[in-house]
Amino acid sequence: MTRTSIDAGRRIGLTLIGALLGSALAFPAMAESPVTDARLANADSEPQNWLTTLQNYWGHRYSRLDEINTGNVGDLRVAFTLPITTAFAGRDGTVLDTSPLVDEGIIYFEDGAGTFYKVDVSSGTNARVVWTADATVAKDVPAGTRGFALIDNTVVKCLRDGRTVAVDRDSGEFVWDVQRMGIDHPQGAGINIADEACTGGTVAFGGYVLVSNGWGDGGTRGWVEALNAGDGSEVWRRYAIPGPGEAGHETWEDDHNAWKTGGGGMWTQGTYDPELGLTYWGVANPIPMFDFEYRPGDNLYTNSVLAIDIDSGEIDWYFQYIPNEAWDYDENGVHIVLNREIDGATRPVLGHFARNGYFYQLDRATGEFIGANQYVAELNWTEGLDPKTGLPIEYQPGGGLQQYREDYRFTRGEGMADNELVCPVLIGGVRWQYPAYNPDTGMAYAVGTDGCFRLVVTPVEGLGPDGGVDPEGPGGLFGVDFGGGGLEGFDSVYGAMWAVDVNTGELVAVHDRPYSYESGVTVTAGGLVLTSTLDGLVVAHDAMTLDELWSFSTGSPSRGTPISYAVDGKQYIAVLVGAAAGAGDLVGMPRGAMLYVFTL
Repeated sequence: MTRTSIDAGRRIGLTLIGALLGSALAFPAMAESPVTDARLANADSEPQNWLTTLQNYWGHRYSRLDEINTGNVGDLRVAFTLPITTAFAGRDGTVLDTSPLVDEGIIYFEDGAGTFYKVDVSSGTNARVVWTADATVAKDVPAGTRGFALIDNTVVKCLRDGRTVAVDRDSGEFVWDVQRMGIDHPQGAGINIADEACTGGTVAFGGYVLVSNGWGDGGTRGWVEALNAGDGSEVWRRYAIPGPGEAGHETWEDDHNAWKTGGGGMWTQGTYDPELGLTYWGVANPIPMFDFEYRPGDNLYTNSVLAIDIDSGEIDWYFQYIPNEAWDYDENGVHIVLNREIDGATRPVLGHFARNGYFYQLDRATGEFIGANQYVAELNWTEGLDPKTGLPIEYQPGGGLQQYREDYRFTRGEGMADNELVCPVLIGGVRWQYPAYNPDTGMAYAVGTDGCFRLVVTPVEGLGPDGGVDPEGPGGLFGVDFGGGGLEGFDSVYGAMWAVDVNTGELVAVHDRPYSYESGVTVTAGGLVLTSTLDGLVVAHDAMTLDELWSFSTGSPSRGTPISYAVDGKQYIAVLVGAAAGAGDLVGMPRGAMLYVFTL
């Protein structure tokens, strides 16, 4: 994907037009309480609201509302809907990989194409649009959203064209608009900068707005950046691939500066522990993702979690799941902040459903490995993990090329017949899909994809000793010829929902579906796990057994994750529906964009 940039003058002009349109559509301004850092840090005390995409700083996505529960969920009905017509204006469609936010009977969402909505749902029977604000994202920029932030009196989001904008919650007018992607930076490598793209969620932690470059697969270097919430100015930027002179740079041992296009996109979003002052960000795969022989070394900090000081942007600690990885098992997904008792003492823990098939637990203060358990059905890329370090037992310290299990490591010169099926599949496990955690039961939940795959490596071609990969070469940027039959196994993948007891690490329940899950999950105090599906269902599962208790067919593919909120003590469930159809017999499903709200 090539990001289409808009020059600054045109951008400002279009934004002013968008603000005027927003004002023209607005009802009289409504004064609201600012969403302060204190409110965000104590989001659990406002179960009637949903103030941040992950529900709280810790990434729990846990609703403490229990009016809707396992005993009455079968009576759930549609309360009202709202068509999101702007999502298709001049476009083929949009992908809503996110959840709406709610503050005291007001729902906020973004249509994936740069139009923000403020909607009054306090009546419980209809949705009244208070204002819309159009940021005027060019029509040829891919449409999609993985979340935005409420901070102070603004709605803030990093858009797909690389701008980050703030909209006044009362008036719907734009407060500031800054270009953060596709621009030169003192720490940058100077290659493929124009291909940077904001594909992850925007979050507000510790009074800052955090945005990230997610397009590592485009041959850029992933980074996360803290912005001043008042004007969008940069506070700090942390690149996932260390440059010369930085710790970890020596782990790129090639002679052609592969670090400059090393990948490590940060395309989901982080979590935050205010007591430690650390924000936790998963980092994606290195590039080229399959041709690991192009980039010998551990390739820090790809396939890692980074614990970053919220005020300085410095890395406090890191944990790399697979050094010199080559199956696309990137670990950009959400890392859950939780506490659990270990050896008679409460320990600060970071839990993670890894793409590589293990559910990991780390000490979130130090990064020390606590344990990991397999959660996918089949896992064979390694014989297991070292119980002390958490690294694959085949890992050889000292860098170079890692072999892992030889028959399951795709190398140059091998044909398809030489390669075994590797599990999990490259899109397997939990990629970006929001997990959920119930601190009252100690159960963690996630959805994703299961199955196996194999491929043939086609070597990439470098552009020279100064760095860069030829995207038009035989192996492209990835090291595989997708169009030439270089990939097999996708006909056997399927969707799965998993429930893990974090106190034991054991998999408690699994629910399989014919299609991959491309949404996330929410767990409720009423004993429910909520999700949506590519074949158009909004579904409630039993949180103990994962049995399906209720579903509603929207008729359109869905990747949105449901939330729960309350008005005047009455509980509602809301979900944004809107996505492209998947493969197989889902191709051709009618696409739409809609806000659905359910209640008893």
